[in-house]
Amino acid sequence: MLLIPGPVEVPFSVSNAGSLVINHRSDKFRDIVRENQELLNKFSGAFKSVVVTGSGTLAVETMVFSLINEGQRVLSISYGNFGERLIDSIKRKTKNVEYLNYDELNVENLIADISERDFDLLFLVHNETSNGTAINDLNRIIKIVKNKGSKLLIDDVSGFGGYNINMDGIYAMVTGSQKNIAAIPGTGIIFLSEEAYSDLMNNTSNVPFYLDLKTSLKFLNKNETAYTPSTGAFNSLNLALKILDREGFNNRIKRIEKSSEFIRKKLMENDIKIFGGDNTYSNTVICFYNSNQDLIKKLNLNNITVSKGMGNMAEKTIRLGTMGVINNFYIKKFLNTYFKIAGINENIDENEIPKETVLPEFILNDINLI
Repeated sequence: MLLIPGPVEVPFSVSNAGSLVINHRSDKFRDIVRENQELLNKFSGAFKSVVVTGSGTLAVETMVFSLINEGQRVLSISYGNFGERLIDSIKRKTKNVEYLNYDELNVENLIADISERDFDLLFLVHNETSNGTAINDLNRIIKIVKNKGSKLLIDDVSGFGGYNINMDGIYAMVTGSQKNIAAIPGTGIIFLSEEAYSDLMNNTSNVPFYLDLKTSLKFLNKNETAYTPSTGAFNSLNLALKILDREGFNNRIKRIEKSSEFIRKKLMENDIKIFGGDNTYSNTVICFYNSNQDLIKKLNLNNITVSKGMGNMAEKTIRLGTMGVINNFYIKKFLNTYFKIAGINENIDENEIPKETVLPEFILNDINLI
C-alpha cells in the first residue's frame, strides 16, 4: 500500500493501460492526445494543456524555460525543498531573478513580501510535498499579482486534483500524472491560460527543443506530440482521467481533503505533532514528527510504505501521502497499524471515518485493498 507523496496506488486497469505500445502517429494515439487535453482543460479551466513524457520536474522546467523571456523580472518563493528546486531551475534560465526562502510557510509574511516587490513573473509552489504545507488561499495572491499587471506561474505537481482551484487568474500551472490524478508515473502536464498561449505563439526566444512549449503546441494542434512519447504513460493518463471524470473532480477533491483532515485529527488527538498550522496544512501530504527510527521498516512489514522527511527534516519526520485513491480502508489500516507500532491505545472503527472518504464502487473493485 503506497502512502508516499507520489507515485500513488493506481487502479489495476490504469496500471495495465500503461503497457500500450503503438504508433504515436496513428489515429488511435491522436484520439488519446485529444481526449487527454479535453479532460485536462475541463478539470483545470486551462486554454491548452500540454502533456510531456517525463516527471513533474520536467513540466516545471518546461514552464520555466518556455515562459520566461529576456528582460523580465522574476520573483520566486520557496518554503520547502521543491520551492528551492524551482528557484534553482529559474536561475538556470535567467539571472534577473529575486527569490525569497522561508523556513516555514507564513501566509501573512508571504503576502506582505509579495505586495512590496516589483516583478513581471511570480513563481511559487502551491503545495509543498517536502513538508506537508500549502498556500490554501491563492485568491489573495492572484489579486495582488493582477493589480501589479504581473503574471502568476504555479508548480502544482502535488496539489492539482486535491484542491478546488482552476486557472482563473493564473498564467500557467503544472502537475504530474502520478499524484492526485492517480495514473502511472511518466507524464508531466503544463496548463496554459489563453494569454500564455498567445505569448508563446509570438515568442521568438531560443528554447531547447524538448522544453519548447511553442513546438509542443504546434504538434498539439494536430493531436500529436513533438517527439516520441511514452505511449503507455499517455494511455494510462487517459484512463485515469476518464475515471476521475466519472468520479467527479469535486468529489475527488472532497475525498482527499476529508481523508487528510481525519488522519491529522486522529494523530493530533494522540499528541503527534504535525508540521504546519491550521491555515497551511496540505490536503495531500501529512508531515508528522517521529522519533522511532524503525517506524518505516515496521510499517513496510505490514505492507504500508511511507516516506521520511526531506532536507533538514529527514531524520525527524514522516511524510504520508493522502493522494489519488486514498480511502477509508487505507486510512483505517494505516492508523491502526501506526498506533500499534507506536504503543498507542487507540483503535479506529470504520464508522468513525467520514463517509466522503469512501471510494465509488467502480474504483473500489479496481484497486488493491490488501
